[in-house]
Amino acid sequence: MLPKGFKVGGICSGLSKKEEKKDLAIFISDVPSSAAGVFTQNVAKAAPVLVDIKRLKTGDKFSGVIANSGCANACTGVKGLEDAEYICSVGENIFELNSGSLLCASTGVIGQYLNISKDAFPEKVKLLRDNVGASLKNEEEAVLAVMTTDTFIKKLEKEVVFKKGKIKIWGCVKGAGMIHPSLRGLHATMLSFILTDAAIESSTLQEILENSADKSFNCVSIDGDTSTNDTVIALANGQSATGKLSKEDLTIFIKAFEELTLELAKSVAKDGEGATKFIEIEIKNAETKKDARLIAATIATSPLFKTAMFGSDANWGRIIAAAGRAGVSFELNKVNIYIGSIHTFKNGFALNFSEEDAKKSLSEKEIKVIVDLSIGNESSKYYTCDFSYGYIRINGDYRS
Repeated sequence: MLPKGFKVGGICSGLSKKEEKKDLAIFISDVPSSAAGVFTQNVAKAAPVLVDIKRLKTGDKFSGVIANSGCANACTGVKGLEDAEYICSVGENIFELNSGSLLCASTGVIGQYLNISKDAFPEKVKLLRDNVGASLKNEEEAVLAVMTTDTFIKKLEKEVVFKKGKIKIWGCVKGAGMIHPSLRGLHATMLSFILTDAAIESSTLQEILENSADKSFNCVSIDGDTSTNDTVIALANGQSATGKLSKEDLTIFIKAFEELTLELAKSVAKDGEGATKFIEIEIKNAETKKDARLIAATIATSPLFKTAMFGSDANWGRIIAAAGRAGVSFELNKVNIYIGSIHTFKNGFALNFSEEDAKKSLSEKEIKVIVDLSIGNESSKYYTCDFSYGYIRINGDYRS
């Protein structure tokens, strides 16, 4: 169930070239909300990203997010910015919201203009207005409207109970390819919208979102490509009965928020384009957390490693080669590598292991890889998937 005071919906508006595909969604609060956002660090930021950054820097309270699939509205210049602003303004008018109170997001093909007619588009938004609600059907329709190559709906909810009442957190995410988020605050394609009825001011919400995104969305990679459109927006409308949270209660809320973002991030890796396996990479006992994360990210984005996982091949050589080129100094003669349930590499040398057992272990749908550097106490995890024939097929035909 959605947090108190929120409604969502999704319709087919004709923005996508795919007939009858839902392609326009809204996530909206009954009352103005605190808002926070983290966005792609790609230099070629899409128009909606630029509009959102500007609005969040200058605005106070926000009512929601209007989002589309079928067109990224990226690398579209002045017209793209005008189109993004226009979509927001139409939404604000039809939903009777304050000017400047809607944020926006887009996903799809880069370099194409949004197919919006100033005669027809307002009518589509009126249809959207008539199809918002708080039911499970509304939730699914909203998420479907922002999906592109995703194969399943990715949404999650959590409830935290306090003495004064309960707080709900609801989140959804879309993304299956061009996924290697590098999200920062106001100073993906992955889109995520997180709604909560907690009473939290924007500055605190921004800090919570940035910290949680760094532990979750920034630790996922499908193919090493950072999108022009990656966007995560959180809204907190304060409609729960708990009032302002105490320091202790805020800590509990943050834990739930971080659990939700991590599960959403993992769902992206599980739905990677053409993926047959979900892979968790853990680097243990590094000198610094930064070192551990850099090695994990390098392995997660190695095509040779990812194709080996697709073939259920316990090729530890591809793992140590990726670790070795990560730009981190370590002692090879202290490294141990575990692939699935198999110890494959010990103190700088290969171990004898059963290739048959290894193949059986790597045929599972979820695989864990551990690289133990044995030189410190820091660790980091990264989440990815294998590279299959399906990834090539999907992306070779993406614009067709």
